[in-house]
Amino acid sequence: MKQIVLVTMLAVAAVPALAQHAGHGAPAKPAATAAAEPADGEVRRIDKARGTVLLKHGEIKSVNMGAMTMSFKLKDPAMADQLKEGDKVKFAVEQKGEDLIITSIRKAP
Repeated sequence: MKQIVLVTMLAVAAVPALAQHAGHGAPAKPAATAAAEPADGEVRRIDKARGTVLLKHGEIKSVNMGAMTMSFKLKDPAMADQLKEGDKVKFAVEQKGEDLIITSIRKAP
């Protein structure tokens, strides 16, 4: 009986450590640090009616995404008013379910 309890205690203690590294080669970066790093992009298309923007972007560390071109929802559709096609931008994204939502976006210096 003591062996079963000891094995169970060891297994339960190991679960958080295993979960932290599951599917990744390195420990997860704290969310606050990743979110603090804006991604770089270029506006390709703006759809004000849908509240979306098509961006060609570099790596987005906060959501572990590589460089590509894709459409994002804007948290506030009014954000599109400050943008035009061809603008270089810095932006932040958060994931809500299946959607990636731009929470902030500004023209890059």
